[in-house]
Amino acid sequence: MNTKIQKTKEGMVLKVIPDDLQKNIANFPTSNIADIQTDYHGPSPYHLNYCGFEHCGPGYQFGPSVRRSFLLHLITSGKGIYRVGKKTYGLEKGDLFIIYPGDVTIYRADQKDPWSYCWIGFSGYQSDYILSQMGFSAEQHVIKVKNMQVLTECIHEMLDTHKINLANELYRVSLLLRFFASVIEEQPVKTSGHLHAKSAYAKVTMQYLTNHYMQKIKISDIADYVGVDRSYLSKSFREEYHMSPQEYLMKLRMRKAAELLQNTTMPVSSAAAQCGYPDALAFSRIFRQNYGCSPTEFRSVRTTASAPAPSGSDCI
Repeated sequence: MNTKIQKTKEGMVLKVIPDDLQKNIANFPTSNIADIQTDYHGPSPYHLNYCGFEHCGPGYQFGPSVRRSFLLHLITSGKGIYRVGKKTYGLEKGDLFIIYPGDVTIYRADQKDPWSYCWIGFSGYQSDYILSQMGFSAEQHVIKVKNMQVLTECIHEMLDTHKINLANELYRVSLLLRFFASVIEEQPVKTSGHLHAKSAYAKVTMQYLTNHYMQKIKISDIADYVGVDRSYLSKSFREEYHMSPQEYLMKLRMRKAAELLQNTTMPVSSAAAQCGYPDALAFSRIFRQNYGCSPTEFRSVRTTASAPAPSGSDCI
């Protein structure tokens, strides 16, 4: 594998060239293929093929052309148009557009306010999936991004990481993933296409509740922590444990409170606070609903046996 930095008057390009294509560079590009590292089929889910940036002159057009790998362009200033199939997009600063392999595309800078852009070309067997998580599809070729600085920094670092060694190869891939992650982070949370089974989200939620039951907890906060929609999280938890996260949290708190009342002499108000109930009266009311007696009565008849679970259903 060879890497090459090509400096031009208007920008800079990093080309990652497979060894078996070295002999064909002199004849490249062909009439309708515009990139170099185009047919990566290795074991990696994501592979950086090339990247760069350019300041275009008025009316500068690229295409019609066809790519054999995926290509993302980020508009950093100015305006232009992007045409793919029968669709034409008017683009400006902050727009990110995708070129899919095999699509015939044309993009042209505005005459009065020509654009500047940076780009990354990539391959890998997970490319289609990661693009869908970024918000792209065969019907949607353009999305808007806000955090342009992170994206441009990734590409600048890719350009700086051009040595032909394993460390640089891995670092370029890490920058590619950072680029993807930054775009995905801005997209609305999806209720489908999750990376893991529902049970995985449920188990992470249960662990979070177990570790933070003494604090004020909102299910929406846990959903943000886990990285899924609140309704999806609640549904996953109920399917796995046959109760809602709120029910589990209440039962867990009651069990912990019973253990404190059995095994310590701390005031009821202190036990309540340590179990996430700053209001001792509210705690006593919920405790009675679950154990059939007040915290004080429960303590007065405690035994050396373990505290019973709240009535209804055992804690998980």
